Amino acid sequence: MEEAAAPISMIDCPYCAEPINPKSKKCKHCGEILDPQMREIELLKSQRNSPQVFMNAGGGAAAAAASGIGSLRRFPHWFHILLTIISGALWLPVYILMYLFRNKRYYY
Repeated sequence: MEEAAAPISMIDCPYCAEPINPKSKKCKHCGEILDPQMREIELLKSQRNSPQVFMNAGGGAAAAAASGIGSLRRFPHWFHILLTIISGALWLPVYILMYLFRNKRYYY
């Protein structure tokens, strides 16, 4: 009589908590890579394929203004007042918030 193979004990995926084979390199449920070396390779691939762009609150122009390139601009009050009038005062809270949280190094 043939002996049945011992059942494989399962572990829980650390990302989705579904049962998986302990030898798995990738979760079949959520798709997360479990093998640390394979995970590092995928991270390096994704960093190589996507450009590293860092933006501050004022965008690239604010960085240029802070470094002395170009000059400071006035806060565009006329534009926000026009939007407030056109939208029937619906733009007013946005205008107030944008004025209060403006980049003071870029807009004065």
